Parts: sequence; C-alpha cells; structure tokens
Amino acid sequence: MKEPRLAQTVAEKVRSQIVRDRMTAGDKLPTESELMARFAVGRSTIREAMKQLQAENIVEIRHGRGSFVADHTGVVKDPLGLSFEEQSRVLRELMEVRLLLEPGIAGEAAKRRTPEDIKIMRDSILSMADASQAGEDYERFDYGFHLAMAESVRNSVLRRIYPVIFEAIVQGYRRTQHVHGSSDVALAYHREILDAIERGDASAASDASRRHILQALADINRNVEGETKNEETVCSASRAGNVRDDGLRGAG
Repeated sequence: MKEPRLAQTVAEKVRSQIVRDRMTAGDKLPTESELMARFAVGRSTIREAMKQLQAENIVEIRHGRGSFVADHTGVVKDPLGLSFEEQSRVLRELMEVRLLLEPGIAGEAAKRRTPEDIKIMRDSILSMADASQAGEDYERFDYGFHLAMAESVRNSVLRRIYPVIFEAIVQGYRRTQHVHGSSDVALAYHREILDAIERGDASAASDASRRHILQALADINRNVEGETKNEETVCSASRAGNVRDDGLRGAG
C-alpha cells in the first residue's frame, strides 16, 4: 500500500480510537513508537497520519511533549471560510445568527442547568467585572459565560457549532470595547440572563438574551459607522493636504 494511503488509514484508526475511548481535549495519545508497533508501520507514516489529524484539528502536536487531543476536536479554524468575506458585514451577520440561536439556548439553559453550570457562569461574570474595573480586557470571560451557558444545554451538535457562531462574541467585544459604558451594559445583561437561568425562567432568560444581543448589535453598528466617518475624514484631510502640497510645489 502506498504511504499516503497507508497514512490515511492510520489516521482513520487513530480518529476511531479517540471516539471509542471517549478521549477529550488535552488527553495524550500514544507515542510514535507505540503507534508504530500497534499499526506495524514506519515512523514517516505515523508522522504523516498525525499531520493529517492536526490539519483536521483532531490532534495537537506539541514538540518535545507528544500528541494530544485538540480543543474543539474536529472543528477546524474558519470552517465556513468567513475570513474571505467582508468583515464588517460578516460580523453583523454572525450577530444575526446569534440572535436566531442564543435566546433559545438561554431558554434551554434555564431548564437544564446544574448548580455547577450556575457557578461557572457566575464566576465568569465576576471575572468580567474585575477585569473591566481594572481597565483590562474581559473578552475571555465574556466568551466563557456564553460558553458555559451553551454547555449547560448538553447538546453535542451545539457544542460543535458554537465555537464558530460565538466568534461574534469575540469580534463584537473588540469592536465595542472602547464604546463608553458598553462594559457596564454587558455586565447588567449577563447578570439578568444568569438570574433568569438560575430561577429556571426560560422565557425571561430568552428575552434577556435577545435584548443583550440587540444592544450589542446596535453598539457594533454605531462603532462601524463611526469608523467609516473617521476614515472619510482622514481621506478628505489627506486629499486637501495633497492639493495644498501641489499648490506649494507649483508656487515654488
């Protein structure tokens, strides 16, 4: 059997083993030598198989330490090819997708959450507040709250989808972090969502989530419009400067 085909076969067997053994992100895979012995193949075949799995975000290769099951296993970076689209439009559309999905997620979280889920969400909000008060980025804590809310639904398909969809949380944060009062508003909405989830009030959780996303979308739209106006001002000033420069050069 040719090596590329053999490497693909080995990759499929390793993938099956990860699923069969219920391995999770961070679990260490057997060493190269162990895999060579198990599949009766050479080192180059094992390395090619691992590269294929790495490209699929199934395996993370840490040089000098070995191979591990990757975070968000099987979810490759930018699987929808959104990096090739106009980014302001993509962000708005991602927020629209959040508006379609996340209120429902919040409602289900109110029905399915556990005390541990509540603790994780509350800790995320506390960390957001501390970071905001210190003037530091709270992006990872904001994402952590929404991640914990989605995890509390315990839906394996949703677990695969939200790293893509909730990229809007990260991008939205970066677009609005300098908008005055945006952190206070975000914290207030997060607390309202959590209170409803903790009470088990699915309707209130869904409504609070919807209003939170609409507010974030409005902030993003205002910020994008502001950036566009600034760019237009800079371009106008630049053109005016060029005219003056030309005039000076002509007079000289």
